[in-house]
Amino acid sequence: MLDSLLKQNIAVLAAAIVGALLVSLLLIAGYVIRPQIERSAADTAQTMRNLQLSLTQMDPFQQILFTEALRADEEPDTVLTEAEPDEAGGPHSWFTIYFLRILSEQYGITGPDVLVDRQARVWVRLVTADQTFWLTVRTLPATDPLVGVLLASAVALFASLAGGITLQRKIARPLKHLEDAVGVMSGPSYTYENAIHSPREIAAVSGALKDMSHRLQTAEADRALMLAGVSHDLRTPLTKLRLSLAMMKNADPDLVAGAERNVIRIETMLRQFLDFARGFEVEELRAVPLRQLLAQAVEASDQPEAIALDAPTNDLAWVREAALLRAVENLLTNALRYGKSPISLSARTDGEYLLIEVRDSGPGISPGEARNLMRPFARGDVARGGEGTGLGLAIVDHVAKAHGGALEFERADGTFTVRLRVPQPE
Repeated sequence: MLDSLLKQNIAVLAAAIVGALLVSLLLIAGYVIRPQIERSAADTAQTMRNLQLSLTQMDPFQQILFTEALRADEEPDTVLTEAEPDEAGGPHSWFTIYFLRILSEQYGITGPDVLVDRQARVWVRLVTADQTFWLTVRTLPATDPLVGVLLASAVALFASLAGGITLQRKIARPLKHLEDAVGVMSGPSYTYENAIHSPREIAAVSGALKDMSHRLQTAEADRALMLAGVSHDLRTPLTKLRLSLAMMKNADPDLVAGAERNVIRIETMLRQFLDFARGFEVEELRAVPLRQLLAQAVEASDQPEAIALDAPTNDLAWVREAALLRAVENLLTNALRYGKSPISLSARTDGEYLLIEVRDSGPGISPGEARNLMRPFARGDVARGGEGTGLGLAIVDHVAKAHGGALEFERADGTFTVRLRVPQPE
């Protein structure tokens, strides 16, 4: 889920903001709202005691005068009534509930003596000689202060996230540019241009990537020049050697045949070395007839009559043609040299992949050992070893990776299968 740096940074930012807001809420509730409620409860309790004490010290006539004075008070928040408020006892906010609890636990003032109505007005009961009155002495906050703090925190959270996401996107943009550049640097002709100037750290990485790109391009050019020279310098004396063998007279036929086989072997090894060193990424992908390509690989093998071909007739495959042809030829050579008949070459599609399978009836080797043989110049054991350059499977693996695919091995039911998985465009 958090598979990118942007998502991870946003998650960390959101967690940090939410954590800070929760701590702020706890601090505000504990050090601001709670003392305010306790102070309001203390003032209310003191007011009730003073009023009740004053009434007890008055005679009935003075009590009547006192209540009439309260009734005639023009203050809008002061209301005196003979009946219990009808709206009292409804649902209360956290602020009101805690206020009533403080009055009950710390001052012994319970429900019969104090009520809070829906307008958050606090009513206290006054008992005179001949009658009971209800007087408003305080108005609590109409809405829970904690709710206001939560709303303010939510607004702050969304504002902080919006600003943080905007900042993170600005930081992630040059990183995405670097990611895209690294993704296409596998092409030998690609040259990365440094277009990032800030932040300083990312700009430094971008500059290093540009230098590496130029060094890789220079190394690729030097390698191509070296391979061209090696190919020219070695093929020329080999051609002369082959010509000399053809012109030899009165020579031992077996000796000449052995020398020609060695020349062929040297040419094969040279081709393998050059293919491995050159790589296959330069060749472009194009649509080629699949069965025709595989039939060409079968015909190029030493024993085409020993290979059964099973491939769709009219299907096209998007591949690097020369590279895939060389890979299939190497797989068939291994099957003919180290495996047992019957040998089959098949092709099919599996979702978005083209699957090319070479199957023989030999004992094969374990998939783990086969993966070890994919290393350059690696050799197998006696049961499946022999002469060669040790580059056959390594070249096939390079071809698979050049296509973005994979090389797989399977040994089951007396058969050994090598599967080349090549992705296909939708």
